[in-house]
Amino acid sequence: MATLVAALALVLVPAAPARGGDPVKDREAAQARANAAAARFAKATSALAKVEDELRSLEAKTATTRSRISGLEGQVKQVAVNSYVRNGSGSVFVFDNDLSKTSRQQALARYVNLGNTDAIDDYRAAREDLEAGSAAVRKQMNDRRAAAAKLQQQKTAAYKELTRLAAVEKQHLARLAAEREAAARRAAAQKAAASRAAVRPSAPAVARTAGVIAKGEWICPVQGPRAFSNDWGQPRSGGRTHQGNDILSPRGTPVVASVGGTVKHHNSSLGGLSYYLKGNDGHTYFGTHLQGFAAGGQVAAGTVIGYVGDSGNARGTPHLHFEIHPNGGGAVNPYSTLSRYC
Repeated sequence: MATLVAALALVLVPAAPARGGDPVKDREAAQARANAAAARFAKATSALAKVEDELRSLEAKTATTRSRISGLEGQVKQVAVNSYVRNGSGSVFVFDNDLSKTSRQQALARYVNLGNTDAIDDYRAAREDLEAGSAAVRKQMNDRRAAAAKLQQQKTAAYKELTRLAAVEKQHLARLAAEREAAARRAAAQKAAASRAAVRPSAPAVARTAGVIAKGEWICPVQGPRAFSNDWGQPRSGGRTHQGNDILSPRGTPVVASVGGTVKHHNSSLGGLSYYLKGNDGHTYFGTHLQGFAAGGQVAAGTVIGYVGDSGNARGTPHLHFEIHPNGGGAVNPYSTLSRYC
């Protein structure tokens, strides 16, 4: 288990975003730091799940050993009774959980010459197994405390990087808005100049579809600051394996339909508020732990269908658990797709 704890011992040393540098490089660096922090958080989550599963296994094994000892005590006591009947010995075999190992061995040794020593041998072996198992449980409980502490540390670090990424994104959006405003002023000036030279019919304005905030051949489901890693297949609580990728993002960040299709809302104790998107491309997309729902039914690609949250078993960790099911079948690792479009 030392290797598990050691695997958690990565310490995040966050770097401050660059100032006055290349805006594109600043964004890329902030995104890289956020993704790296998300990867460390995912590993810490997996390590804690593995420690807890092993602890449950050890506790079950120890309980079985205790039950075995209880059954053997009756047989060993009968050996003591037989010894008294045959030899008139006044020795009494004491079964005391606090009896030292040496005392138990000395007591058992007095009955070795009675012919039926199988029960005594089994009892001695079971007591030794119990001592070893109890020690292993105590160590595993210490490992669990250490793993839980590391998980909280990596979680705090990951969301700190998301906050920094959000600040960089805000600056970037402000720059884009200023550039669009300047471009609009230039276009208005050119249009005014052209109208003075000649009057030409203008093209009708194109109405934007309500709820659509992004466009593309395939759209990243989380439209805002986000961080994720390739945590597909990693251990999760209860012996499960992770069947998607977790996209960390601030609570309330819009979640959109990656493709056009039909959205169906769902709710469960494990995932909380969730959605199924039966895409027009033939694939099914699943997202969960939402804060709330938005559009449902038939939607266009890029339509807001919900908001990032921590419902279900994700309390305190806002993120979108995202899955891709090609042709509506079993889930596949979505990391390559998310890496390309997010």
